[in-house]
Amino acid sequence: MGTFLLFMSCLLGAPATAHAQAAPRVITVDIGAPWTPRDRLADFSIGSDYPGTLLRNESLAQLRVAQSELGFRYIRFHGVFHDGMGVYSEVDGTPVYDFSRIDQLYGHLLSLGLKPFVELGFTPDAMKTSNQTLFYWKGNTSHPHPAKWDGLVDAFVRHLIDRYGVEEVRTWYFEVWNEPNLKDFWEGADQSAYFDLYGRSARIIKSIDSQLRVGGPATAGAAWVPEFIAYADSRALPIDFISAHTYGVEGGFLDETGEGDTKVLRTDQAIVADVRRLRAEIEGSSRPGLPLFFTEWSVSYSPRDAVHDDYISAAYIVEKLHQVEGVAQGMSYWTYSDLFEEPGPQQWAFEGGFGLMTPNGIRKPSWFAFKYLNTLGEREWASNDAQAIVAADGKTLQVLAWTFTGPPEQDESNRPFYRRVRPAAEAAPIQIAFTGLAPGRRTVNIRRVGFRNNDAYTAYLEMGRPQRLTPDQIEALQTLSSDPVQSTPIDIGRDGRGMLALPMRDGDVVLVEMPNSLAPSAS
Repeated sequence: MGTFLLFMSCLLGAPATAHAQAAPRVITVDIGAPWTPRDRLADFSIGSDYPGTLLRNESLAQLRVAQSELGFRYIRFHGVFHDGMGVYSEVDGTPVYDFSRIDQLYGHLLSLGLKPFVELGFTPDAMKTSNQTLFYWKGNTSHPHPAKWDGLVDAFVRHLIDRYGVEEVRTWYFEVWNEPNLKDFWEGADQSAYFDLYGRSARIIKSIDSQLRVGGPATAGAAWVPEFIAYADSRALPIDFISAHTYGVEGGFLDETGEGDTKVLRTDQAIVADVRRLRAEIEGSSRPGLPLFFTEWSVSYSPRDAVHDDYISAAYIVEKLHQVEGVAQGMSYWTYSDLFEEPGPQQWAFEGGFGLMTPNGIRKPSWFAFKYLNTLGEREWASNDAQAIVAADGKTLQVLAWTFTGPPEQDESNRPFYRRVRPAAEAAPIQIAFTGLAPGRRTVNIRRVGFRNNDAYTAYLEMGRPQRLTPDQIEALQTLSSDPVQSTPIDIGRDGRGMLALPMRDGDVVLVEMPNSLAPSAS
């Protein structure tokens, strides 16, 4: 192992000096074992800023890149009824509906292979009951006038069916409102008023077509689910899915202006506990088996948290998604881009935005978590290692492995802690033991994200954390996050066995692919 491990250590930029001190993790790959279909909850959906930002050319350009590399199936965002979309107005007290800007947006999304996960909200000005607004772009979150809201939902859904066809719209999801258990999102955090809104909206949608899918309660902190189901039972209301949100930091749920600060939770149950609790609540209810979607999730709920830019986010994302496979049916990461203006436009090149990509189009480490997961094929073999996935895409055998020992200890909050260069600790190397392959020499292609690998943020910090980047700096950071492939030969013996050894650091995620390694009968 020593010579080959030293070679791979130099090749991949990870230190080799102390690896003998830690026993290697052996990942067994036996293609003779039965396989199962891959769980695709990771690419179910992605979040975005409201339509006023999403419709801009630069936002759509980044979304196009995201779709080509990350392959999400749905997209969710706030404010489809925002006044900037011109959806609802009144003339002499008569409602006027105009869905032309929504059609423009949905046309772009559908052309990219993205279906809307429709979040119904917020309140158009002409039906508001107070002046309560939220965010830089002033979404009104007062309780909408009931009759006017009902009319809007009815007209909107009928328009969608007329334009896109009922068969297409049946594949979408309709989620009523966003985080109604927070007073800033739903005035007074009035549960009974929200339940009434849900009930009226759900009945209207189902009256148009019974096969349309509607659900909620889209709550922060995964709250209100037993009460929501009980209310629906008491009034014979439909629920086609449960939705909720969860984030992996201490305390709170909303940082409207991006001025808050917090710490990453160090428990391995962050994110996971909320997902499992809701699944247990659903299974213990009158409606077991309901699909469960977390329509917002991330390591932090703050739109200005440097942990979003840090290399640790890649391993964090892969670890959490793997832990909830089979429990949730979809996880929608919040969001794809830092072109996101809830707290106002981002002022720094890297400012801890929610996105997977910076405003300058630089891929963050978190981007590669989704890229590698999306690269995995549809077949999966059971893995003997909790931090490894063995899969195949056609004739290409794949192993995704990561090292995540949990977020680092912090003696200070996220903002100062993640705004400095953080060298990663060495971790146990991995040995991938292949069995059942045809003898001969193969090529193995290796990609990696972690400290100084697809890690533009560390390089940015070493540039002195400039507020604005020069064209040369942008090019340099894009080059550093271009996902280079390292190729090396591996010999498969006459017994069908071979071994690949790789160094690891804490926070590393490594994708190993062996093309043309599976016989046609296995593919």
